Amino acid sequence: MVQPADIVFAELDQRAGCGRVGIACSGGSDSLALLLLASDWARQNGRSLHVLTVDHALRAESRAEAEFVSGVSARLGWPCDVLNWDAARPGSGLQSRARAARHALLASACRRHGLPVLLMAHTRDDQAETVALRLAAGGNWHSATGMAYQAPSPAWPEGRDLTLVRPCLGVSRSTLRAVLTQRGERWIDDPSNTDPHYARIRMRDRLARLRTAGFLTERLAALAEDLAPIQLVERRSAWLAAQTCLVLRDWGGAEIELAAWAGITPTVRLTLLEALVSAISGQALSPSRARLQPLDAALLSAQPRSGCGVGLLPPAKGRAMMIRDRGALFGRVDHAASQPWLDAADGSRVFDGRFEIRAGANDLDWAVMGDTYEGLQKRAILDAVPGAARPGLLVARRRGRIVTIAGLDAGRADENNESVTAAQAVRPLIAHRFCRRLLPESAGRWFDASRAA
Repeated sequence: MVQPADIVFAELDQRAGCGRVGIACSGGSDSLALLLLASDWARQNGRSLHVLTVDHALRAESRAEAEFVSGVSARLGWPCDVLNWDAARPGSGLQSRARAARHALLASACRRHGLPVLLMAHTRDDQAETVALRLAAGGNWHSATGMAYQAPSPAWPEGRDLTLVRPCLGVSRSTLRAVLTQRGERWIDDPSNTDPHYARIRMRDRLARLRTAGFLTERLAALAEDLAPIQLVERRSAWLAAQTCLVLRDWGGAEIELAAWAGITPTVRLTLLEALVSAISGQALSPSRARLQPLDAALLSAQPRSGCGVGLLPPAKGRAMMIRDRGALFGRVDHAASQPWLDAADGSRVFDGRFEIRAGANDLDWAVMGDTYEGLQKRAILDAVPGAARPGLLVARRRGRIVTIAGLDAGRADENNESVTAAQAVRPLIAHRFCRRLLPESAGRWFDASRAA
């Protein structure tokens, strides 16, 4: 009989990469069992763990629960960070808000400690519940793929370089609890796990009744396993199709060959469009296929269009240009612009989810160029950028003069070399996110941004 340790160890061997590994632990049975098993694996393989736990402050017991995790970590010999959710408040959408906050806190902590991999303790039961919830909400077969064993962090831009690994997806919750019982370990029972106010708990109860009636709910998790390779093939097909029709520009745009676009299978086309829109918009949440379809229709009919945080410019010579939506950067009559900057604990900053400013470049004044191009001395550098996109370009100014434009080779001949230094301080994230969306297990780059694929 295959033991849970064998399953978890095999997944860790395959997916945990090199160096230190982060692990999220709430103190519940699933995450505590994973902590124990991962500790055994780490010691056998000369690896080390860094434990992260979130004090969500939604219950009076939350601090003591975080300290319980910290105590177990210390006993096992691993450092532990207690991460505080300062914005916690009850109300509608609590679980989704808590999930987003938890991922952002975990991703930021991993970045601070240089942890490229974070272990999560989702089980086969969690997978079945996720599939059932998504299908009940009207999802399609993509929804039924559930959670992946390995995936990019959903926190953007905090998790831009972080990979989540779920080594327990093939193990049941009862099996993990048996591991704890055999070792004489106690765990925390969160009362929210039995609160019928939450959709997941209501679904958990329905699945329990189905099991009693004779339906093997494990089949839902098995369905996710069956569909995952199909989704991977679809993403790889979109990756290959991108090479025939796309050129990504580091300044924040994408050129699309319309004839080649029209020749792509519709479902693959939407997969490609989702990755492209996520990259160009920099937004944290991926758009649904229903929201993407008007953009796809505009590309097929060679029409301008805006939506999902991007804009399609009027096509020329059989090519369309996708850029960041101007209204999102500058605001609209009925809606103010969002706060575009995210400051990280390591001193780096991210602008609009699309550009990372490395630590040490804060002596420059980073902002969008604006309509007047104030401080720009060599306007010829803008010839490669459509007029509609120019005001939204990210630039660095010193004493009012633009010394670099993110993603463009501005000022290479500057005698003080400050333009080169400034250009090296900014990292465009457009290509990075596009790659991560389509090939989450290998964020390679197939293109040179300076030429067509």
